[in-house]
Amino acid sequence: MVYYRKHTLPIAILAAAVIIALFLVPLGERTALSGRDGRNSLTLQKALIEVIRKADANYYDEIDQQKMYEGAIKGALAALDDPYSFYMPPVDQKREAENLYHAKFGGLGIRIYPDKNFIKIARPLPNTPAMQAGLQAGDYITKVNGEAIYISPGGQTLSEVIDVLRGVVGTEVTITVQRRGHPDPFDVTLTRAEIKPRSVNKTMLEDGIGYIKIDNFTGRTVEEFRRALSTLLGPENEAMKALILDLRDNPGGLLEAAYDVADTFISEGLIVSTQGRRPSFNQEYPATPDTLCPADVELVVLVNKFSASGSEIVAGAIKDSKRGAILGTKTFGKGIVQQRFPLNALNKTAAVSLTISTYYTPSGISIHKNGIKPNVVVEMSKLDEVTALMRQKMLTGKYVKTFVEEWIEVTEKEMGETPKDFSQLEADLPDLMTTLAEHNIILDIEIVKNVAHEFFNINVGIEQLIDLANDNQLRDAIQLIKTDGVEGILASPAVDL
Repeated sequence: MVYYRKHTLPIAILAAAVIIALFLVPLGERTALSGRDGRNSLTLQKALIEVIRKADANYYDEIDQQKMYEGAIKGALAALDDPYSFYMPPVDQKREAENLYHAKFGGLGIRIYPDKNFIKIARPLPNTPAMQAGLQAGDYITKVNGEAIYISPGGQTLSEVIDVLRGVVGTEVTITVQRRGHPDPFDVTLTRAEIKPRSVNKTMLEDGIGYIKIDNFTGRTVEEFRRALSTLLGPENEAMKALILDLRDNPGGLLEAAYDVADTFISEGLIVSTQGRRPSFNQEYPATPDTLCPADVELVVLVNKFSASGSEIVAGAIKDSKRGAILGTKTFGKGIVQQRFPLNALNKTAAVSLTISTYYTPSGISIHKNGIKPNVVVEMSKLDEVTALMRQKMLTGKYVKTFVEEWIEVTEKEMGETPKDFSQLEADLPDLMTTLAEHNIILDIEIVKNVAHEFFNINVGIEQLIDLANDNQLRDAIQLIKTDGVEGILASPAVDL
């Protein structure tokens, strides 16, 4: 959380900061604003200072000058009408450095989500303070260092809670835990350690088909990806015969990381290029001759409408170079590059994100706002309108959530440990179906079972990487490989993006 002090900076210093950081225009240069009644940037700079002075002198309540100047900076960038150009206060800059560039931070090693206005643990990560302290999936965190946690529109946000839980490696934090089946909350004191969340996960499917999912492109993605790929390939590249690279729901991240992942498969030509208004932002990223993934390993890339930016760099390069087949639905279409510019006037504690260029696939096509069309278009299976509304009614009523959580609590008391086998709960699903029918919710039991399975996993700490029963895109990718369909796609004439 960012706390602002009132009147902590003299107006003159803040004004200088805004003149330098906001307008970025040397005095005396480019001051004329076209068609604006003779006003110029210097005049408006003075007007901004005057506005804040008048507010400070006349507003009915005490004002926060620093907050007003930061608001002016945000407003100036908002005038660009570009959602990717924005002001980054110190806390946001720090969070991005932790999550994106370094992909590590001082923390506890838990995955959390808001539930019932509190914070709930999805699962503790292996070899972390949370795991060592015995924290469990399903635990609620109700206090941090004695301060109550209450997530609400007018109260705390998840981001603010994360700021409190994270901190300097080696420092302590005390959390209050409410555990299912335990009437009284209890305190746990943990020492923060270096946490390195994964962006890459892997598994081996049937018939020598490997599977790698990349959640986003961070400063550690390339290292994780190469390690996962090498493991699947096995000694002397004898294990994996084909690979499914899953970029669905991947929003992007670092351009360099996306380039390196694509370079793993492509040995010649361009992977991506960028073009901006300034020549220094025009870059070409050529493939390097050596590839980690052998050319005879067939490749299918899964994408959807939430695959953006770095995901589209990889998918576009693989499609244009005919190194693999793209399967799924058209991608998001974010083909622009941002750069962070630290603000010297604020001692580089804050920054601005500015869109500096557009990126192009190897064939020279910009996919911004257009997206990349797959070689094989496969929509995810959808429920019909009536069934979808009935399913939403079930979720809104929290019938499945309540049933699963109560079942786990009762079973834990009987077994003395957390159940991990969903088939045990599945045997009791007829009771849930009866409850739903009593509330006029009529659904196929398979739909209810899938929802119950999701709630079960998240409450007992099971991370399910793939779901072949419900993922028809993944099933189609496997079938495409088995029927030699990839080879046919790569032999066909090029198709425009």
